[in-house]
Amino acid sequence: MVKRISITIDEDLYNQLNRAMVKLGESNRSRFLANLVREALKELGQGVSNFALVIVVYDHRVGEVDKTLTEIQHEYRDIIRVTTHIHLDERHCAEVLHVLGDASRVEELVRSISLLRRGLKYVRVVPVAY
Repeated sequence: MVKRISITIDEDLYNQLNRAMVKLGESNRSRFLANLVREALKELGQGVSNFALVIVVYDHRVGEVDKTLTEIQHEYRDIIRVTTHIHLDERHCAEVLHVLGDASRVEELVRSISLLRRGLKYVRVVPVAY
């Protein structure tokens, strides 16, 4: 079911909204605003989905970070749907984990990865609202 609402915003914000829509090629203001609200709610931990991308960049030559990362992924196979491995250069790799499941379980996964420290260069969670 769809609900119709009305909002009041100042002219400057309205103009920024329209410029953002044009930049992204969006012509439907309602859909655009609904997506913004979904993203904002997800950032606040009140999202409508538990789907996210976990991006990890690491130096595979340091310690056993690649082996440990694989072991962690096996522990969380209940929420990891797909893993994409990318060779960035001779030393660095990126993995993008597509996760779907309980938010607390996703947080546990990210904590486990963040504890690796040695060799770990970057960890970021990108919530995806749908």
